[in-house]
Amino acid sequence: MPRVSNTKDKGATGAPDPHQGNHWLDTYVPYQLYRLTNRLDRRLQARLRKLGIKPSPWRVMTVLRSHGTLTIGNIVEYTLMEQPTVSRVIMQLEADGLIEREISGEDSRVTLVTLTPEGAVKIDTIVAIAHRHEQEALSDLSKEEVAQFKAIVAKIEQNIEFHQ
Repeated sequence: MPRVSNTKDKGATGAPDPHQGNHWLDTYVPYQLYRLTNRLDRRLQARLRKLGIKPSPWRVMTVLRSHGTLTIGNIVEYTLMEQPTVSRVIMQLEADGLIEREISGEDSRVTLVTLTPEGAVKIDTIVAIAHRHEQEALSDLSKEEVAQFKAIVAKIEQNIEFHQ
């Protein structure tokens, strides 16, 4: 049962008052980035849902369009998805004719994944939507501010990789 608030007790011990927020999240960069990416992602996913595109296939196809032919391990690394999920998505995309798989000529244990021409056309349409989405989010920033923001994000990512 919730307790009844007694405002007379607040701060009586000299300890920080747990009833009052200290707003530490307002300046905590990981939280700010989480909120930003979550809001952007939810908005983009809503747009993609209207086109019948689910998040996981979008991520796999986008990575393949950006990087070209990749191993399943590379797709896992770039998408930050779990390997079983990537494998399941790849099977579905292959069944839909959007990607093709082949065994590497260098190592028969490695499977290479490539977009089909139909897959490339489909993802290019979706990438155009993603670019418009990005432009809307950055619309009040100058070109210099956008470039600076992207450089800072890249440095943060490098720091995270270095300190792992």
